[in-house]
Amino acid sequence: MDKTFSWLAGGVLFDRFSKVRDNFYKKIDENIHADTYRGDEHELTYAEPEFTGKFMDICARYYEREGDERALRKGMAVVTSIKENIRDDGYLGMLGDGNELKMFSVWNQSFTLYGLTRMYEATGDESIKALVIKAANWIYNTFTGEEPPDILDALNNGSQHITCLYSMLKAYMVTGDVKYLEFVGRVIDYCETTDMNLLSFDDILTLRSQKGIEMIVIYLGVLKYGLITENSKAIKAAERYFEQIRDTQIRNTGNGTIVESWRENGNAARFMPTEEKPNETCVAVGIIELATLLFHVFPEAKYLDVIEKTLFNHMCGSLEKSGSDFAYYQGNFGRKIYRTAGGMYQCCRYRGFTLFSYLNDMLYYYNDETLIPMVYTSSRFERDGVKCIQTTDYPKSGEIKFSVKSEHPINLKLRVPEWCDSHKLSLSAELVDGYLTVELPAGESEILLSLEEKVVINSHEIDGKPYLSVNYGPLLLAHDTHFGGELCQELSVDAEFKRAEAGCEAIVRLDSKEMTLVDFASAGGNDPENDTYTVFIPRK
Repeated sequence: MDKTFSWLAGGVLFDRFSKVRDNFYKKIDENIHADTYRGDEHELTYAEPEFTGKFMDICARYYEREGDERALRKGMAVVTSIKENIRDDGYLGMLGDGNELKMFSVWNQSFTLYGLTRMYEATGDESIKALVIKAANWIYNTFTGEEPPDILDALNNGSQHITCLYSMLKAYMVTGDVKYLEFVGRVIDYCETTDMNLLSFDDILTLRSQKGIEMIVIYLGVLKYGLITENSKAIKAAERYFEQIRDTQIRNTGNGTIVESWRENGNAARFMPTEEKPNETCVAVGIIELATLLFHVFPEAKYLDVIEKTLFNHMCGSLEKSGSDFAYYQGNFGRKIYRTAGGMYQCCRYRGFTLFSYLNDMLYYYNDETLIPMVYTSSRFERDGVKCIQTTDYPKSGEIKFSVKSEHPINLKLRVPEWCDSHKLSLSAELVDGYLTVELPAGESEILLSLEEKVVINSHEIDGKPYLSVNYGPLLLAHDTHFGGELCQELSVDAEFKRAEAGCEAIVRLDSKEMTLVDFASAGGNDPENDTYTVFIPRK
């Protein structure tokens, strides 16, 4: 049971984390996931193995972190079903009958494989390791040999099958079988001879596929391969891919994509209703996952800025109020749609659940006697003779207190977010590359960081007409009719807002003589059937 990073009660993230965790145990039936691998009559659109692979990962994480036997029982119910139903050759994609290379089949296989590796890591059960080997061998055997199929002959302009890179690397890590590592290297080398040149590309939009989540999963694999093999070209390619997403695709909501794909001028101001399938929640999770992995390679503030923006805006906004489901897509105006009939939103449900189950791992970074709070939230860090208690109501407030007790000197690096142009620190420190570095002696120290949160009104032009958007600290704000008014109302560029008590209906609420604004995460979520909202407001 890992207690290095833990929550302190209170705050936006703890509230979301707790709701998701409670719903996972109370409302998610492991027997439904166990049924995923039973029977062979499935339509080509069958994607349940992806969701069930994520489910196993979540079970493993809760069990590792909390030692909760309920999580273990849930995960093992799926493992038992896989033992009973895995095909002799190791296939688990659940399409079969000549469809093993169609649609989501290899994708399904990959996520199931990943879930199995996580259950093995959590339990050390050798029978699960045998399943890992069998499932990984199906991928390996399918795409090697004298005349293997073209791995780029796949859905979404060739990205579907090569998403297996990450799970195959995981199989290598838990089994030690170098053939899985070599397989990944050969696939990357082959891609370099095509217009899916993962390492040498110049522009993400010139790659054969612009499918958002699939390409992020692929670059998670590219980055992991680079780290394992010390291949600097692979590491730099993943870094470059992320930089281009950040600079050209991520919008003020903290996410990107339209119809699940990157687009030319993707982050330009425009109105996007949910019906246009913008801002897929899977993509938001992927953005955070890639930023987090890159941060652990290059512990730079810019990655934490992206994590913060996406987490507090899109991710908190995609979670419906009870914490039981996540919106698949999220428009920047109109109504929020959290679920549809027939369970169509399970894809993003399990990615959302995965993110929040791993949220503890985004609390702190500690290396070489340097401690970095990754996200600002009330929490606790304790390891190697260092104990840090962080107390804050961020982002409702920019006041953050750190109580540190250490057996030896350490460096505490405190990020000043990119949105903040005025801050105060109770100790002397110079701002360098987004961080205030405080050298703390052995013993007890208390540090207070104050980040000035203020209203920032931004001007935009959409279809030749002037609009405004408003930010408050890390939060994008929205005009929500739940709090009065109509979406056609205009706002003055010099409007003055006053902070109001938000209560339980919003994280932040600001009132002016012209309208009330609330944070985007809360907008449209209090009464989704009737509330409408917009992040772009007509300029008066």
